[in-house]
Amino acid sequence: MEFWAEMDRAELVPTYGSEDSGCDSEKQSGIPPGPSVAQILPRQILDLSDEVLMLILELLDPTSLLNAGSTCRTLYRVCLSDSLWTRHCRFFFRLSLCDETFPPKDAFRLLYIWHKVYSTLPYNRQLQDLLFKTCPPPKYWTQWLVLEEMVPLPPVQLPDYEIEELWGIGKECVLESHRVSDDQSTEQLYKYTWKELHNIAVLQHEHLGNVMKYVLRKQFVNSHDELEWMYHQYCRFRFQWMFAYWLFGVSKPCSRNLRRIYLWWQTYSKKKTFCWGTAGCDVQYFASLHHVTEDYWRGKLAKGDETLGIRTVENYFSMCKSLLAWILGRSWGRLKQKKVYLDTLEGVYRELKLEMQGSLIVHEHFWQVAKVQMTRVCKLEETAVNYVNWRIIDSVPYYRLYMASGNPSYLEQIKRFLWRKRMINNWILQEENHWMRQLLSDDLIQLLEFDAKICEDMLHGDSLSAHLSRTIWLYLHSGEQHYMEAVKEIVLECAKARLNFYMSMVL
Repeated sequence: MEFWAEMDRAELVPTYGSEDSGCDSEKQSGIPPGPSVAQILPRQILDLSDEVLMLILELLDPTSLLNAGSTCRTLYRVCLSDSLWTRHCRFFFRLSLCDETFPPKDAFRLLYIWHKVYSTLPYNRQLQDLLFKTCPPPKYWTQWLVLEEMVPLPPVQLPDYEIEELWGIGKECVLESHRVSDDQSTEQLYKYTWKELHNIAVLQHEHLGNVMKYVLRKQFVNSHDELEWMYHQYCRFRFQWMFAYWLFGVSKPCSRNLRRIYLWWQTYSKKKTFCWGTAGCDVQYFASLHHVTEDYWRGKLAKGDETLGIRTVENYFSMCKSLLAWILGRSWGRLKQKKVYLDTLEGVYRELKLEMQGSLIVHEHFWQVAKVQMTRVCKLEETAVNYVNWRIIDSVPYYRLYMASGNPSYLEQIKRFLWRKRMINNWILQEENHWMRQLLSDDLIQLLEFDAKICEDMLHGDSLSAHLSRTIWLYLHSGEQHYMEAVKEIVLECAKARLNFYMSMVL
């Protein structure tokens, strides 16, 4: 939810639909103006009183409220109501703004941005550089106290009067046990962690809401350009930052284990994976190796929630670990192990793609779907009889349909597909067709062989191979005999054309 961007757009109130938005060209040409849109269409919701609109708008979340306010002048005016944003401040931050001078909408925006930006500290390199490499400005110290959750912020070392000025903590609350000795300073310095200052401030102000009000009063008149820029960076790169932190921000033993699961039986560039976890590695390339991680990189998981989305990714690879352990425990050949693993993951992604886009998927759900998909893959392997046939049918639509539904009728269609493939191969291998095999080009001969894999991208174009591929494809999937006759005619015509060409060269 990009609140800051939404609020920027909400300030630009559209003028369409207003009474003074007539067409200048009609006025200049003397044509009498026709009925306006507002006269033709019923105003519906805009005909309601402000009191009724307020009751409706109270049901909206902050993002929807901002979107509603950016549609027209009337809704913009009503959506600015202090009572609506006071309610959101109370619901999201437990903050009551009854007698404050600053607008509740602006207070909500500042509190929301502070929470979002500082919660990214573990994986936000720009914020880490600002807070840890140099001494941050005091305005950032003030903002820390509005954070309830534990964020790994650096400790502060300040004299007692600055602590009182920044957070309203009286000198009598500053403990001598936190006093530090500094030969270079003539002032008495006290060192506190963020959590300790937070607890002292809550005791001093008697309630967390009072602490937030104190911070807002101190910060409301200040410029927040730098914080605003960091929030825009967060909205733009939050998925990339979180993914890189999840992939590389673990301990070395865990990193080796994750890398092993992540790259197992995947087709990847050794040159790019060599720099795994270094500053120069291509993180986007690693995200492209799996459908799930690629969707997360684009913000398509869990309705765009980066936290729930990365938990879905984590649960997915936890399932991959369980699946890999189960497959390696079977006495299968390496080719079968690899194909069962990859086809199962492909089936799991297709089965749960829409569900992953809307909500968090737990490990147990992933594992249940994986077991069903793996059973179907093994059944398809039995139907194919051998690995050559199995490799041929994995691009057939019946293969994916059976993986999605488990309907046994698709297995029969696969058997018929393989039988028709064998019929084409047996025909071209007949002794009477030996002369045609000698004349046909290599690309046409390969299409007629049994182990030839005809993919959908081979069906487009005006070349002879594309024309023959389309005809063979129609025969394999329909079983109509006239398509088989058409295949024979195309092959015969190509062979005769090549024979006539050679004869003309001789003559």
